[in-house]
Amino acid sequence: MTLESFVNLGKKRIEESGIQCADPMLHMKQILGASISLDSIQFYSRWQEPLTENEFQLANKLLERRLKGEPFQYLVGYEWFWHSQFEVGPGVLIPRKETEHLVEELLKCRDLRTIQVAELGAGSGNIGISVLLERPDWQWHGFEINPESIPYLGKNVGQLLPLDAKYFIHEGNFFELAKDWAPYDVVVSNPPYIAASELKKLSQEVQCEPKLALIGGEAGTEIFNHLAVNSFQLLRPQGLFLSEIGSDQEIAAKEILMKSGFQSVEVLRDYAGLPRIVKGIK
Repeated sequence: MTLESFVNLGKKRIEESGIQCADPMLHMKQILGASISLDSIQFYSRWQEPLTENEFQLANKLLERRLKGEPFQYLVGYEWFWHSQFEVGPGVLIPRKETEHLVEELLKCRDLRTIQVAELGAGSGNIGISVLLERPDWQWHGFEINPESIPYLGKNVGQLLPLDAKYFIHEGNFFELAKDWAPYDVVVSNPPYIAASELKKLSQEVQCEPKLALIGGEAGTEIFNHLAVNSFQLLRPQGLFLSEIGSDQEIAAKEILMKSGFQSVEVLRDYAGLPRIVKGIK
């Protein structure tokens, strides 16, 4: 079977599968390229050539995994976030472009040379690593309760940050451990904020990601509420709280922060105009 035939056949199967894909032809080329390590030049020079038996087996195996709904990022083992490539795989939340708004807000804190940050749910380390690469004097405490995420977090910290970077990995429950290093100047999180009843409505790809990083309780705001209350106690006076929220949680998030004691509470929107981040000052 030629590359062209395999791509066209795979494109048709992707279209019939129902998996998320804006451009089935391009996506099929990505799957084939990733499975047998073809660059763009090799791709087109071999377009009419047959795949070897080994190439076909490798490419077909990756395609079958993708057709079952496994995220493409898990298949290739990485995702780009901010300016870096992060290692990801089953068991760790895939970094999203929208979460870069948290990095943007954190980097606006230019008035202090040294800042101590606590993060609930460090995941792959994408937020903290991205910030420390531009603010090397900061101290970052990344708390992650999911043991499946810890290996990815450790690898990304080791591969992307210099040896003297002040990124401290804490495996366990944020609400039990974070007080040991308090007070903080900033508490930040991309917490679980999906309602339990909404999980089955999500795409196959999202359902493959760790539930600990997705489900925020029955209403979706339970963990956020717990985070807000605890963060107020963990922060220094004038400390900053930043959290990503669901697009339908703007009113609830603001109310929770104000009830927790925060002032100057506001919700920031993403480039699509949707509520994305809630912030408050102690």
